[in-house]
Amino acid sequence: MSIGLRESRSFARRQRRGRFYKRIFVLCALGGLGVFAYTSGTTLSERSLEQARADISRLETQTDTLERRNAELRNATAVARREVAALQRRYDADVPKGERQKLLGLIDTQLGKGAKTDRLSFLITAASQEEKCDGEPVTKRFLVRTPLYDGPAASVQFADGALTVTAAGDPAVDEAGRILGWYDPSKPITLGLASLGQAPQNFGGTLPMHSKLVVNGSEYRLTVVAGDRKGFVNVTADRCRFP
Repeated sequence: MSIGLRESRSFARRQRRGRFYKRIFVLCALGGLGVFAYTSGTTLSERSLEQARADISRLETQTDTLERRNAELRNATAVARREVAALQRRYDADVPKGERQKLLGLIDTQLGKGAKTDRLSFLITAASQEEKCDGEPVTKRFLVRTPLYDGPAASVQFADGALTVTAAGDPAVDEAGRILGWYDPSKPITLGLASLGQAPQNFGGTLPMHSKLVVNGSEYRLTVVAGDRKGFVNVTADRCRFP
């Protein structure tokens, strides 16, 4: 009986030692896993940190490059704007507009007709001289020609007969739409100027009209307005020095 008791106690001690060793093994295993996990985690963290640092460095480099490129583009844009502004100023200064364009067009026309440059220069220079007119304008009236009328009193003369003025217009109509014998002063007319030794000139427009013509060395300035009587216009001529 004592032998069996000793064996039971010995067996119990072996079981306790086995459980103890198992616990030690489990703790060691867990400790090893913990060390492995910590080591692996540290390695991964270091790799991630290095990658993050590399990414940050690359992004900073790209940012610096973009900032330099933006600065270059801003400078190029500023230079281009200055160049465009300079070209616009040159264009505005060199390309004629408005009245200057018309005047240069007249000069080109006269040169094309064979006018001498010294003659044109003289006339342009003379234009700056003080104007001197007789101050005694003469007014005459005449009938405007229409498809229904081309008879007497359809012209007047100035400059001792050297300048003839005529006009043609559209006929007026009454309320019933019938064509009348006189012109309609509300519609455009064609003013004709004929001087001795020169080709006739025609000017279209609505009344009042203004024109000028050089005849016998003098400039005649003409103003044409509707007359007081139906079918008539009044033309006033003033003689001025030329050039």
